[in-house]
Amino acid sequence: MGPFQLLAQGGAAARDLLFAGVMGVAAIASMGMAVEYAPGLYVDLRYALLAVVALFGGWPAALISCVIAAAYRLSMGGLGMWTGVIGIGLAGTAGLLVNLLVGRAGHTIVHVAVVAAITGAIVALTYMSLPAQALAMVAQTLVPSAILNVATTVMAGLVYMYAARLAAERELLAMALAHAPDYAYVKDRHGRFVAANRAVAQLFGVAEPRQLLGKDNYALQPVERAQQQLEEEQDILRSGQPQLAMDEQVVDADGRVRAYLTTKVPLHDASGTVIGLAAVSRDVTVKRQMEQELLRSRDTLSYALAEMTGGLAMYDSGGRLLLCNDQYREAFPFTGGMRQAGVHYRDILRAVINTGEQPSVPQDAAGATAWLESRFANLSRESEDEIHLANGRWLQIRTRPTSNGTTMVVAIDVTRFKQAELDLHVTTDQLKHLVRTDSLTGLLNRRAFDDAIESEIRRTGRAGTPLSLLLVDVDRFKPYNDRYGHLAGDDALRQVSTLLKASLKRPGDVVARFGGEEFAAILPDTDEDGAYLVAEGFRRALAETRLPHADADKGYITASVGVATYIAETAERSALDLIETADGALYSAKAAGRDRVFGTRVASRGHIRAQS
Repeated sequence: MGPFQLLAQGGAAARDLLFAGVMGVAAIASMGMAVEYAPGLYVDLRYALLAVVALFGGWPAALISCVIAAAYRLSMGGLGMWTGVIGIGLAGTAGLLVNLLVGRAGHTIVHVAVVAAITGAIVALTYMSLPAQALAMVAQTLVPSAILNVATTVMAGLVYMYAARLAAERELLAMALAHAPDYAYVKDRHGRFVAANRAVAQLFGVAEPRQLLGKDNYALQPVERAQQQLEEEQDILRSGQPQLAMDEQVVDADGRVRAYLTTKVPLHDASGTVIGLAAVSRDVTVKRQMEQELLRSRDTLSYALAEMTGGLAMYDSGGRLLLCNDQYREAFPFTGGMRQAGVHYRDILRAVINTGEQPSVPQDAAGATAWLESRFANLSRESEDEIHLANGRWLQIRTRPTSNGTTMVVAIDVTRFKQAELDLHVTTDQLKHLVRTDSLTGLLNRRAFDDAIESEIRRTGRAGTPLSLLLVDVDRFKPYNDRYGHLAGDDALRQVSTLLKASLKRPGDVVARFGGEEFAAILPDTDEDGAYLVAEGFRRALAETRLPHADADKGYITASVGVATYIAETAERSALDLIETADGALYSAKAAGRDRVFGTRVASRGHIRAQS
């Protein structure tokens, strides 16, 4: 790993320290090239550089650069030595004060101008603090020196702000490229990688994108495939024309053939010269497989329908109806009477528009004309369409051109199939609901809870928001079942679930039956205090209900609650850790005497509060 990668991984602190060191050395260089008007009296731009590094780098950078500059000034000695050292400290202090007042994220040209003005004042102040004899030697340089330091401060500040903005934009672009789900890369004119994201690295079986840099496809793919891709890319570079949405078949690192939809565009420099190309590929293997499966399914359905009694018609190459059977005429409720031999297909389509036989046909003139031409064009090509008629029936229209120039059209009533399809969707939705629902309480079951908490772990982790979990256990529930019976126990669980659901505050909160007499509540975007209030509110509501329980400590049903929270700042999250933490808090509540709420932060594993 090179120094620039190390610097990038070091973050803002490393960059500030480097900035401080560079500017400190720059201040030394300024003093080394200073104009010496008298022994020990120098005119240079050190104050501007030190003020700028303090303004943008903060106190560590200010301290480092000022110490470097001051040490060098002391080594130079001379009449103005201490005045110069004091000036160095004042320049760093001025930039640092503005930095502390506005913060690192709020720097503007106004703040740079303020620091520049203070720098000019410091220059004047250091001149005025010289002995009279020394001041007389350099008095004529006071104004030019102050102006130069002010101008240098402004210019250096503007350059830093511009460079910082460019660096932020480049880092944002680099992150977007690195984490893009598609395969994105950039190559030079010779086919060598100059940039690639993690998806491309994984495709070629390497750990990091940087391992691809400088390599061509010959180093990563079989020779035949590499040669083919190089020729295609060189054609793009020579022509300057992009290659859009091209289907590709690629063998990945595991030897599997995958389908990609690839777009490659040439890159030009400011003079218009092609310098490389950028490419984005999307893995459409699953999509293509699904399309093939869909085609196979439709073919199977088509073969089945071909054996059914349906309407049959034959049209000549000009579009006139040659013959048709009664089933074909009866299939069309409004235009069946005019579907006779010799009638042109365009006239039939106009009748469909005028009678409203197909409600989906556009009613405006332009749309109707386009629809008519599109349907007429289908006579000359093989096609399958489904149409919905005004009487509610569905027809499948199969068009097959023949070798002698005629076209065969088969109309099959598929209303039952469409209704079965709709019924299947309804039944599937009902089954999904049953699979996810606890039959006793009507809450989500454990399987649905597992899906929900994993989803919220990912969502709140990305959003940087808190996430809390409540685990609720009905106290001494087995003795309750033994005394009152399982039917009464079931009724008690239903009442507990109703109270818990009523205690939730937000639409996004989720409550589920965790198992037996245990329940769980997922509270997205809820911190520890909010989760505690919900838990305590439920516990109090259950206690106030006073459901009789002779074997309970208090003579009525109570519940213990364990609370676990991921605070907003926690980046790495795990559903298992959250559940185990809440379970541990629940155990603590039980051990403390039941009918209590205990909570724990997952991030710090520290106890936050408990209620008995």
